[in-house]
Amino acid sequence: MINIVVVSHSALLARGVEQLAQQMMRGDGCRLALAAGVDDEEHPIGTDAVKVMAAIESVADGAAGILVLMDLGSALLSAETAIDLLDPELAARVRLCAAPLVEGTLAAVVAANSGAALEQVATEAQGALQAKQAQLGEASPAAKSVILPLTQGKSVSWTVQNPHGLHARPAARLAAALAPFDAELVLEKQGQCVDPRSLNQLALLQVRHGDTVRLIAAGPQADRALATFKTLAEQHFGETVSEAQQPSLHGIPVAESLTSGPVFQAHSFWPTIVERRIGADEVLNEQQRLREALQHTLSDLNRLAERTGTLIGKPQAAIFGAHSMLLDDPDLQQAAYTRIAQRQCSAEQAWRQELEAIAEDYRALDDDYMRARELDVRDMLRRTLSHLRGQPLPPIALSEPSILVMDELMPSDVVMLDRRLVLGICLSGGHALSHSAILAKAMGIPMVVGMHDCMSKTRSGQKAMLDAARGVLQLSH
Repeated sequence: MINIVVVSHSALLARGVEQLAQQMMRGDGCRLALAAGVDDEEHPIGTDAVKVMAAIESVADGAAGILVLMDLGSALLSAETAIDLLDPELAARVRLCAAPLVEGTLAAVVAANSGAALEQVATEAQGALQAKQAQLGEASPAAKSVILPLTQGKSVSWTVQNPHGLHARPAARLAAALAPFDAELVLEKQGQCVDPRSLNQLALLQVRHGDTVRLIAAGPQADRALATFKTLAEQHFGETVSEAQQPSLHGIPVAESLTSGPVFQAHSFWPTIVERRIGADEVLNEQQRLREALQHTLSDLNRLAERTGTLIGKPQAAIFGAHSMLLDDPDLQQAAYTRIAQRQCSAEQAWRQELEAIAEDYRALDDDYMRARELDVRDMLRRTLSHLRGQPLPPIALSEPSILVMDELMPSDVVMLDRRLVLGICLSGGHALSHSAILAKAMGIPMVVGMHDCMSKTRSGQKAMLDAARGVLQLSH
């Protein structure tokens, strides 16, 4: 057995660390003692070498080793002095560890509880910051190299349903449960492999709600290890999980981020069109109406390009430059004027038929990027129709920071959003290569497309968490 001593200037801090550690401890595989503060009511902050020595002696019986973790400064001096005061035989079993106090203690407790030797417990404590550094992008520690290839051994897979994934407590349960088995074990997620008996390694894997993990095992007790994993997984690694309480929707991630806030539902606006047949004396008037509407639309696109260039950059502004080029194509305009004359239809009908044919041509292409351009065509169609019908496009106006949920979102709508109020975007349709997605990503707005039923299964004001890295919207009631 390896026991742990926590040395801190603050008794309150040490008790907090102890409370956290107790969440990780199962059974009597490890004991924890505190040596914190000094016996001075007016100045309780400090460390006492005699207290440290007493704490070490209190967990010495039956211990193969004792790991001492300290917060800072004089805590280290007090610990070193305490070792000098100990019986040499006991002092030889004590190791001081430079690990961070909170993270190091938790990692050490899990390793010790699993029956690890003193050196391994110290190594786990010292590596406790790796997962936090990796998640914050301050370091990129590689996952532990595992000898067992993925093509060997038996395996069991599980999709994690815990709302917060394999965070500290369920990860500690998993590490402790697998520790006793005589088997080579690998936990794999999307090709990354770690040692599932290490709390640090499990943290590096960053297993979240909805992730699928696979335990691979080989060796004399591989079957028992797999059975234990399956049982623990079905118990959600010791946590209570209710799918009814934690509904979630899934889609295709565009811009990766994690955000939370209320849902704001908005509906795509399209001008109303009434099909009608015109007389020969109305042809010139309808052609002139279309000509004027196209000029207004070109002016809109110029303003959108200017706004985009200012807020995002010239490369993104070129999107609306391309829209203008397509809209200002003489052949396209002439085709619409001819359709008005020959079919004796309104300007709205003629323009819609011409642009819907172009959009359909884009949708029929093999290239994904070009296929997504159909949204640009419909964006221009909608804007021109709004001028023809005298129905201005309403802005998407959020009153507070919210997650915007819609069926689809046009590129021109994206650049008009108030970035301060849009926490993220979820679309029931859309395409990850559309200009709407490209603009949202350039604006730093987390976005998920193809989230089917997100309109019917959410409501404005509902609290939600958007994990755009995995394309998941988790809802609360």
